[in-house]
Amino acid sequence: VNNKKYNDKFKLWLANQVNVSIDNFIEKLILKSENNFMYLRYLLLSIVSGYYSNKSINQLPKNLIDYYIDHWRIMGMTKRPLPRNKIKIIYIICVLREATSCELIAEISKLDISKVEEVIKDWIQFLHKQEYNPPRYRFYHESFRDFLQRQDTVKRAKVDLSEIKLEITNNIMEGYDYE
Repeated sequence: VNNKKYNDKFKLWLANQVNVSIDNFIEKLILKSENNFMYLRYLLLSIVSGYYSNKSINQLPKNLIDYYIDHWRIMGMTKRPLPRNKIKIIYIICVLREATSCELIAEISKLDISKVEEVIKDWIQFLHKQEYNPPRYRFYHESFRDFLQRQDTVKRAKVDLSEIKLEITNNIMEGYDYE
């Protein structure tokens, strides 16, 4: 990670804020974070990544759940028609609970591995990459998995968690010979 690059991007974002000093920014962020370090981690990374380049400090999400909702929208997960394949990939990671490879996700989802890798790349800030061959991914923090499993999130995503669990089970069972 190039810290100078991030510092420069953050300074530029802060300079574009009207009447906001670094002290004022810190005070507002402390209130918005509700003392949740994950909010600070994700939000600051999103600022330097450009997701909030056109937003004022007052337009930033007010807490971690609002950040997740906002990121879900920014990633195009609420577009119509719903991006079913993207949603499926994220929910497979959610349901598996263990670090998993793009190859396994592609196999379970019946999607091309390039599509899986594209989604993983888009969602990398929420994922922890484990250096295996091939690499494996899991959610960086359980709070994001909790967000995905909330009834309102599941309803908005129009997913059936039991259906995804059944797909995973069926895929695993295909590899066994019962004779």
